[in-house]
This record gives sequence, structure tokens and C-alpha cells, in this order.
Amino acid sequence: WLYYNKEREDLAKNALTKLRKSREAAEEEIEAMIKERTAGTSSVMVTYGQFLTNPTLRLSLLIGVVLQCAQQLSGINAILNYAPAIFKDAGESNADLATISVGAIFNLMTFVSVPLMDKLGRRTLMLAGLAMMVVSYVGVGVSQYYHHIAGEGEYHWTSPVAILTLITFVISFAIGPGSIPWLIVGEIFTAEARGKASSVCVGVNWVCNLIVCFTYDKLNAAIQPYTFFFYMGIVAISFIFTLLFVPETRQKPVDQINREISEQALKCPPTVF
Repeated sequence: WLYYNKEREDLAKNALTKLRKSREAAEEEIEAMIKERTAGTSSVMVTYGQFLTNPTLRLSLLIGVVLQCAQQLSGINAILNYAPAIFKDAGESNADLATISVGAIFNLMTFVSVPLMDKLGRRTLMLAGLAMMVVSYVGVGVSQYYHHIAGEGEYHWTSPVAILTLITFVISFAIGPGSIPWLIVGEIFTAEARGKASSVCVGVNWVCNLIVCFTYDKLNAAIQPYTFFFYMGIVAISFIFTLLFVPETRQKPVDQINREISEQALKCPPTVF
């Protein structure tokens, strides 16, 4: 922001030095920004058609789109919007207090995740978050299942398990799929392609958000108490995709990231990517 929007290279370098804990790393990153900006002003902007015909751009866009789908189709908004009902389905009598606790922890972990991105890496956090979400959904699904088949008061452990696993879920989401997709979209595209790619990814994110919000009630009524096993399957697929195709972007120039994505695209059959 300081470099691109305010054109303050000195302030940008100082901010990166504090963030990277290294003056040398900050200078290398600034040099990469200068090269990218120069290339962007002297190059023709990428068209939407090129995202379909160029294998590297196609896979890059697919990565951005799938990560946005992973964020929203994980069911996070179903959890946040319907938390009181979810807790009641698991046998929790004080559902409102449990919901407030989940929301507070979610907001707190969003701030905690920021320094972790540069320490642990984007891909690592994304994979860790998705893996923990799968485990959390197992706990939520099992607690709802046993409360559903046994009725009120038969299994006293279902309520604390639901609370614990939902808290674990929102923590996992906050440190991984909640923030990483937005960051990666800005890092895997060059200046010529970033604007159009970001617009597509943002659009996909909102469409997936609407899908979850409009379908959760009907889905839950149709397959309850197996609702969260369905979302668990989506998260598991997202984990596999991330493991196979998403590169680590931490402290890497965009040219290096594009080379890695290009190499990955060449390994896939042309009918796939």
C-alpha cells in the first residue's frame, strides 16, 4: 500500500524491514515490486480469455477460485449464523452464551493469525486449518448424531463436545481458510492479471456465501443429523486440492511463484489444466 498507492518506497522498505526482521529481505522484496510495477506499466493487461487459454494463468485462477470456494463452502457462515440452533441440536441448554463465546474467539483469532502467516507460511496454515476443521466437524457431527438418536438427556457429553469442537473449528478457520485465500490471490498473479483475477475470485466468494446461506436450512432439514458430515467432505476435498496444487508464497517474488505454478500445470494433462 505504501509503495503502490502512496509511492513512498522509503516507508514501504521500513515497514517491510520490521515485518520481515531483515533489511536485506525487505530490499529484495522492494526490488521485486519495482520490477513488477515496471513490467505492469510496459506490458499489455491480461484479458479474461487468456485465463482460459494460458495454462499457468488457468491454474492460478483455479487455485484462487477453489480457495475462495473452500472458505465459504466450508460452512463457516452456517456455523456463525445458526450457532444457537446448532448448539441446541447437540443438547446445549445455554446456546446463546455458547454462541457469544464462539464469536468472540473467532474475532480474537483473526488478529492472532496475522503474524503467523509470515512465520509459518500461507500453505502450511491453510493445510493445518483445513485439517483441524475436518477433525472439528467430526466432533460436531458425532455430538449431533448421538443427541438426535438418543433424545434429551441420554448422552450428557454431546453438549460440551459440540462447544469444544465448534470453538476449535472457528479457530482453525481463522488461522487458515479465513484469511489465507485473500492473501494468496494477491500473491500468485502479476500486476497485469491481478485486477481481473481478483474480481473473479471475489465474485465466486460471494456466490458461495449466498449458496450456503440459502441452502443450509433445507439441507439441515433433509439430512440432519448428518449435515456437518456433508460440509466435512467439502473441507476434506479442499485439503487435498491445497496439498496437490497450492504453492507456498511466503517471501517469494511473483515470478518465482508463477514458475512453480507453470511447472505444476505442465505436469497435468491438457484436458485438466
